Amino acid sequence: MRSLFRAKDYASQRGLEIEIIIVLDRANQATNDYFSSYHGSGIAVETADFGDLGLSRNFGIGLTSGRYVGIMDADNLIGRNWLYEAVLHLRRSSRPVIAHPEYQMVFEKRNFVFRQISSTDDRFRISNIIEYNYWDAVCVTNRDIFLKCPYESTTRTQGFGFEDWHWNCQTLSEGIEHHVVPDTVHFMREKRSGSLLSYSREGNRIIRPSRLFDPSLFSRLIRAEG
Repeated sequence: MRSLFRAKDYASQRGLEIEIIIVLDRANQATNDYFSSYHGSGIAVETADFGDLGLSRNFGIGLTSGRYVGIMDADNLIGRNWLYEAVLHLRRSSRPVIAHPEYQMVFEKRNFVFRQISSTDDRFRISNIIEYNYWDAVCVTNRDIFLKCPYESTTRTQGFGFEDWHWNCQTLSEGIEHHVVPDTVHFMREKRSGSLLSYSREGNRIIRPSRLFDPSLFSRLIRAEG
């Protein structure tokens, strides 16, 4: 929350208004108690009973009123210039795009720095997305894109996982570019145990079928890369 407030203040000082919406999906009592301290602060705190990360995001997105929406998870810390620079990048773009931080810094279970690349980068290969995800959840884009391409459910009983990976595939299939914003960063806590990512990996989960892998579309995209 402190990183989010810093980013909000940084943006506000430069004329960008930020609204904060917290979705507590089956939160435990300690979490509910913590967020009760924000009552009357102007932050919207909503409760939900989905038990699903993607559906919780869709719910929160539906409550937003701005032109752009940014996604953060509880294990994310963002650099103070992230929100402002992301919106600035989107405003400068001649077409709808999805903005991601340039650097991802992972800490706790593992410690490493990862530099993300844009889908327009010469190093980007659409074929690689069969094997791994190019971008983490943290992003900012037009609200309309989230409404057109909502997150899919990945509850624990279905065998599907990696909602961010699937969403990235779906948006790529719509021809939407993913851009990294220079000189921006987010920090992701990788828990030593009990994380949703670890659960999905250990359970051999797979991403849902995506329009991106339709043979006619996927082969055309691969050929276009040369």
